[in-house]
Amino acid sequence: MRTPNSESSLDQAQQVCTSCKARKRKCDKALPRCSQCTKRNLTCEYSTLEQSRNSASVPDRPWHGIHADEDRADAQSLDFPTMLFLDPGILQHGQVDISCVAPPVPAHILQLLGDIDEIRATASKFFEHIHMWMPFISKKRFHELHLRSFQSQPDIALLLVSLKLITTLPPVSPRNPRTPLYYTAKHFYLEVEGSSIFSIPILQAGILIALYELGQAIYPAAYLSIGACARYAHAHGINVGGTLNTRRAVTLIEVEERRRVWWAIVILDRFVNVGCPGRPFATADPSLDDFLPADDAVWDQGIVRSDDSFRLSSPMTAHMSKFALLCQAARLLGQVLRHVSSESAFQDDVWMQLDRTLHSMLAASHDMDEPDYDQITFIYSALVALYMPSFYAADDTDRSQRARVVIRQINETVSRNLVRQRCFIGRDPEAISPWGLFFAYHLCGAHIRYGRGIPELVKILRETFTGIDARWNAAGVYLQLLEAREVMSQS
Repeated sequence: MRTPNSESSLDQAQQVCTSCKARKRKCDKALPRCSQCTKRNLTCEYSTLEQSRNSASVPDRPWHGIHADEDRADAQSLDFPTMLFLDPGILQHGQVDISCVAPPVPAHILQLLGDIDEIRATASKFFEHIHMWMPFISKKRFHELHLRSFQSQPDIALLLVSLKLITTLPPVSPRNPRTPLYYTAKHFYLEVEGSSIFSIPILQAGILIALYELGQAIYPAAYLSIGACARYAHAHGINVGGTLNTRRAVTLIEVEERRRVWWAIVILDRFVNVGCPGRPFATADPSLDDFLPADDAVWDQGIVRSDDSFRLSSPMTAHMSKFALLCQAARLLGQVLRHVSSESAFQDDVWMQLDRTLHSMLAASHDMDEPDYDQITFIYSALVALYMPSFYAADDTDRSQRARVVIRQINETVSRNLVRQRCFIGRDPEAISPWGLFFAYHLCGAHIRYGRGIPELVKILRETFTGIDARWNAAGVYLQLLEAREVMSQS
């Protein structure tokens, strides 16, 4: 006759199951499957005493001492990014329970950000200086949503770290923009990007890091980071036709923010190649049917109207936002870079069409009631990129002569308009964009090589580089390149 205890022992295994042992969970040893495995629909296997003794010599910890959260590992197999890539069609039915367990924000990140007053000060600095010429973060959504959740949401904390990075001036001594803050932002970005979180704030943080690298002349990191941003945007279905996008924007503000995020990547993708045409772009060429960003001031107020949007095919008007004009200039720069690096670079019809379009855009930009000088300097960079190969050519063709005439005209225009109106020279370095550095460098280089320039302007531009160097390390790098050109010209 069996007692209750003996009967119970017959229904239990002598050892815990292998699944509970690996997951460090309490196992009730029930046969044929324990309750933990039954609940999670896992394979339940029991090892013999001999197998247990043989496995006792194997360290019961993950490889290299990295402790994984087994509960999160179970959930991660059905997280949103994984399903989006492996079988996005199943998401259309909406019957899959996708759990997303956000990892905690590391203590050192919260300490780096400081209290709410410090965070608000950083945000204010960003919206006052950087946002004015690169407005791809919704000001209203930032203050109403992000500031309330950064302590519990790693992607928002990452965005705040990136804001702190882009608004912090590089150190003077030693002069190295690869600061501990920069490395912290890069490492934290990799951690959050590799988690189950999949959000626009992560993409925005990546754009800010790439912009920092571009302005501080951190290469090839800038080029690679911009490419990573383009891939992340594609994964989100941003400006990718026919791609399943299960997290659709539900407000016009969200639609506008996604559009601006994509345009910001296009701008960086073109400008990072301005000095070295020929490298492939990470983003496709914008089509004439693509929408441009809406009115900047209205968007900052959290208002977007569908009838405020212009397509890329729309003619330039005074009603277009400054950011929309910059987007148009970026598209033209892309066409210029493709042309000068292609086998058809010497086809006069394409070259002349780009010449006319750039000069037309430049004239229209100057004629506006409130000219956007950051956009104007961007156009000048596109013009210089178009003409410099012919300008430095040893032959004396019509195109070379035209290039020298245009460079001289740019010198005169910059001296007459831009310097006096203090749009590039004399501005607060913290509020200036890096777009004008490329064309200003080549104006000085043309004077050094051929004496074709206005000496007073060249002197002022070099002094301006010194001032901007406090903000963008690329200015100091260009000064060193100018010195190298001077040495070459004397040899």
